[in-house]
Amino acid sequence: MIKQLMKKAVYPVYTFLNSFPDFLMIGVQRSGTTSLYKYLIQHPQILVSHSSRETYYFDNPENYAKGLSWYLKHFPLKVQKGNKLTFEASPSYLYYPYIPKLIHQDLGEIKMIVILRNPVDRAYSAWQMFHSYGELPLAHLRERADIRTFAEAIEQEFNPEINKATYPYNYINRGKYVEQLENYYKYFDKEQILLLSFEELGQDLNSVLNKTCDFLNIEPFSLARIEEFKKDKYAQAKYIKSPDDVEALERLKNYFIPFNEKLYELLGHRYSW
Repeated sequence: MIKQLMKKAVYPVYTFLNSFPDFLMIGVQRSGTTSLYKYLIQHPQILVSHSSRETYYFDNPENYAKGLSWYLKHFPLKVQKGNKLTFEASPSYLYYPYIPKLIHQDLGEIKMIVILRNPVDRAYSAWQMFHSYGELPLAHLRERADIRTFAEAIEQEFNPEINKATYPYNYINRGKYVEQLENYYKYFDKEQILLLSFEELGQDLNSVLNKTCDFLNIEPFSLARIEEFKKDKYAQAKYIKSPDDVEALERLKNYFIPFNEKLYELLGHRYSW
């Protein structure tokens, strides 16, 4: 299915009335993409017309099969957009190995933003999110709930016998950022991908927003606006660690050491993970 989609014809730009996105936020899950998205859509030089930050186009083969025209309907008409920028934020795009080729095929040399997070913290945050779905009133979310304890989930993911279709959460593999970035660097220059960190987003929002605006070639947010943003928090999770959780987290910390070292070597930059 994916190989067939990759061979899909590239349509001429002039056949579309809707704008192409100017940039993408491609990852990672539970890293602050919701917060940065909500900040950026308040910028006067950015225009968003779709109701959801994600289109589920490149990461959903059924949607991708609907074609580029279906995708572009999520973005403003060219006459509405003018000189403003438009984008989507889909934190799953970084993870799946077939997506970079599809993005390059359909959107060309587009800019992308990635927010990385300590992979151990990210895994625990993701589990808490999916585990909490079991208590929600919406049936479609309850169906996606992970009813296992965190320790059970991690133990099973280390077991190659696990049924990935039954438990598709990939708490561990989603934290192997070096593999995911290397996959993107096959198709895009490093300068096209802005790397931020969850930790920096929480500790120095001014710096993160300034880097982002510079990368997108738009005016910086005012200091007063940034101070307003600091009062708002999005997608926060409560961390109540059981003894089994602590043991599983320590196991993950040791497991991710070689992957993080390869990441630091690739980027020429170290995080405090």
